[in-house]
Amino acid sequence: MKKHRIKIAALSVLILLMLTFIYLFIVNLDLKHPEFYFLNIGQGDSSLIRLSGGITILIDGGPDNLVIRRLGEILPFYQRRIDIIILSHPHDDHIMGLIEIVRRYKIGTLIYMWQDDQPELLNILLAEAKKRNIKVIELKDRATMRHQNGCDLTIINPENLEIKEDPNNSLITKINCRDASALFTGDNSAKVEEKLLQTGEDWTAKIFKAAHHGSKTANSEAFLKAISPSLYIISAGILNRFGHPNAEIIERVSDMGITIKRTDKDGTVKIK
Repeated sequence: MKKHRIKIAALSVLILLMLTFIYLFIVNLDLKHPEFYFLNIGQGDSSLIRLSGGITILIDGGPDNLVIRRLGEILPFYQRRIDIIILSHPHDDHIMGLIEIVRRYKIGTLIYMWQDDQPELLNILLAEAKKRNIKVIELKDRATMRHQNGCDLTIINPENLEIKEDPNNSLITKINCRDASALFTGDNSAKVEEKLLQTGEDWTAKIFKAAHHGSKTANSEAFLKAISPSLYIISAGILNRFGHPNAEIIERVSDMGITIKRTDKDGTVKIK
């Protein structure tokens, strides 16, 4: 009789676990609105976007493997796939964490910016991607992808804007959905922002990921007005040696009535 009760209890636990798994799987696939996570990874950049249908996009990976822990805090334990990784540019504080992510997760596509002189960390990342048969796109100009739920993803290499090669040049990524939009410009400078404005394209976005961690070399007033964001998200480390974000930029954004969120003060910032 005792063994029978143990079997029933064990079966009940198994059924409960299966139902929990099914529930979590359905919830993950049925996101009604996009979710944006600006990860608290210290002085660096890493942002996770989740779209309906279980689509995940990761922009940059931060300066070390702390990004692995941050992903584990957000993604369900069973989700070991990231559909698209976008490397804005191969500086240590953007690329380092991606190497371990490629080793631990199943990656659909890796997109990076073509350069004449590729740094060693980028070579290591590309070698790891090749080992795992990951689709790699070396973007020299621009690309547009359309997701089935009405979200468009546009990625632009500054070279497409006739900007000369510069260590801070970064891929520009804009995500447009029916009920959400976000713009990521990496470490691009004000000269890239000026060129973007000259294209005459629509750069408005509800969320603007601060350029170059809130540096005064970017985040121009004209560009901020063109974007007209509701939220300005700064990814920076506590008391970092670069002085990011710049006090003048903080004042500029505040005076424009834009809400500011900072990973150094607020931790991981979640927008949904």
